[in-house]
Amino acid sequence: MKRSLTCIITAFLMLMLSINALARNTITPFGRPETVGFDNYKGRVYTYYCLAKGQSMGFAVEGPARVDIKSRAGLKSENIRAEYQVQVWEGEYLTSAEKFRSRIIDADLNDTDLLPAASRDFGFDVPSGIHNYRLWLVSENIDTVFIRIYRSGLSDNNQPEVNMNLLGYKRQVHLYSKKNQTPYYLIDRNEGARIKVTGPVNLIVRCRANFTTAMDGRIGYTISVLEDGKEVKTLSATTSKSLTMAYQDYTGVVPSKPTEFIFKASKGVHVYDFILKESAAETVSLRFSMPKQD
Repeated sequence: MKRSLTCIITAFLMLMLSINALARNTITPFGRPETVGFDNYKGRVYTYYCLAKGQSMGFAVEGPARVDIKSRAGLKSENIRAEYQVQVWEGEYLTSAEKFRSRIIDADLNDTDLLPAASRDFGFDVPSGIHNYRLWLVSENIDTVFIRIYRSGLSDNNQPEVNMNLLGYKRQVHLYSKKNQTPYYLIDRNEGARIKVTGPVNLIVRCRANFTTAMDGRIGYTISVLEDGKEVKTLSATTSKSLTMAYQDYTGVVPSKPTEFIFKASKGVHVYDFILKESAAETVSLRFSMPKQD
């Protein structure tokens, strides 16, 4: 009986530690924008920040983490159905965006003549490092939404891969898919990508060959992985054009479907060069990451 009780207490403590690790913390935007109080008539008033159309709301997050954004449209009359989009930008690149519709609810907003609509929520994962984001409101029929921003930790099962910081590369380009911008690094036969890795670790390498308008069908390419000028591995694939992806800042080419390689780095510090060895395409785009390490 005593052993069972000990197991129950231990399990409870582990659960509480897990909950605390994943607990959500509210984020205060830069400049402390104007606020309102949202009263849901249940004994508590929540503070929301005002995001006006034509103005942005900035905040910083250190990843890896999860950001959740709760939005409430501010209605000028109870007959309006709000239709709006909240966009999340990091620098000049769109990170996430969601479109919403909502109607008035039975609640109150303090310090404003606007009426509260039902909340609409969305979120996104933040990779490792410090990131500065800005929110923008896009709408044809409302001018203000009220925002609460939360940061939470990530469970092991939801931990994002860690993007590598490269020592050098030919050029960074951004692949656009629906609402996300994903950075890739170009290599060719003259200039590659250099990366520093501390092993042992499995390095994930995602590759996309870049088709010109004159190219069609399937093409092949081979990438040499060099350490101290010596070839330690080759990555070879054949691929075809992607039907859904496009570059935002690399014109005249179409990316291929992705090919993923797992490159195992042994114990110690390594500097690897990834060079295009043979290819029907002039350039190949690479993206590096690592699975979460214990």
